[in-house]
Amino acid sequence: MSNRKRSRSVGEENRAECPFTISYAPDPSRADQERYKNKKRKRDGQDDDKRVQIQISPFSPTGSFETHDTMDLYYTVEPGKRWQDMTRYNSFVLNSIKYYSEGFVYVANESTVEHQKATNDGKGGYKKSNDEWVARILEIRASDEHHVYARVYWMYWPDELPPGTIDRKKTVQGRQPYHGTNELIASNHMDIINVVSVTAPAIVNQWIESDDEEIQGALYWRQAYDCCKPQLSSVGIICKCEAPANPDKMLIGCTSSECEQTHRAFEGEI
Repeated sequence: MSNRKRSRSVGEENRAECPFTISYAPDPSRADQERYKNKKRKRDGQDDDKRVQIQISPFSPTGSFETHDTMDLYYTVEPGKRWQDMTRYNSFVLNSIKYYSEGFVYVANESTVEHQKATNDGKGGYKKSNDEWVARILEIRASDEHHVYARVYWMYWPDELPPGTIDRKKTVQGRQPYHGTNELIASNHMDIINVVSVTAPAIVNQWIESDDEEIQGALYWRQAYDCCKPQLSSVGIICKCEAPANPDKMLIGCTSSECEQTHRAFEGEI
């Protein structure tokens, strides 16, 4: 998944046109931030199409990034005036289900539409697929009941990590040995979607690695991905072998005499 918008579903029943795009702005220096705040007070209501805004990250991973401390994002919405002119809401209702700002949702894509057609020939109710995208709603705006949009942060499946991703002191791509089956990665990859593409609410817990209860029977995240760097936050190392925990693997005793601690087995170890 790149920094560009995710493509919209092409299925007729999931067609979700959206006229808005997100562009990322460089992080300003502290002095620039103060100048921006002062200018903003003077020009509120002007230059809406060029207004730079900041999104404070809703995610607080327990790990850290190598080069920076925060996933806060400076961005612009285009066309900005059209976006700002719409009314902001705390929730929306779709197919008798109420969705809230700050909640997680499943979002349909081409793969899930084709999967749905193949499994039920388009008949019957919608069935969630593990191929669906997952997003966290940041903001909801609408001009009327037929034009409702959500600004979101995408949750990555580990398989979506692009080439060149920095994971600690190495570069990686895709799923790593420590990623669990139901594991997602929080990100600051921002997009605006038409809410018609939302298929169901999602339950996503943050996994604090000392507490396995948070990952029982639900999607979870423990790691964050800064798509502007691009870099993953660190994960806990559970022994001197420097192996992060995969919650799907059983615990085994480390055979290193210098370690003598337990850690989770990786593929091929048992």
